[in-house]
Amino acid sequence: MKRIGIWIIAAVCIIAMNTAWADEGETIFKSQGCMSCHKKESTSKVNPSLTDIATAYQGKEEQLIKYLKGDSEAIVRPEKANLMKRHIEKTKMLSEADRKALADYILSHQ
Repeated sequence: MKRIGIWIIAAVCIIAMNTAWADEGETIFKSQGCMSCHKKESTSKVNPSLTDIATAYQGKEEQLIKYLKGDSEAIVRPEKANLMKRHIEKTKMLSEADRKALADYILSHQ
């Protein structure tokens, strides 16, 4: 019975941490100006929505973090990747923790 209680507490802590990361990620998303191009659900021919990005990177969080670090190619609209280069320069300057929080926020839109 104690093991079940410990697992439940651990699960609640993990969920709370992910929520905190997503909240921090939203702050970073807004402060970096990402929202001017990437809307929650609306997509344009140039800018994918957060939902589009989250769907493409579902189960690929590390790859998204690498992309935000400039160490991986885009998987969402790679033909438009040049438009993101100057923005990736900004995300490359973020700390690892901030990039993780930003990725968690993006992935929360699945």
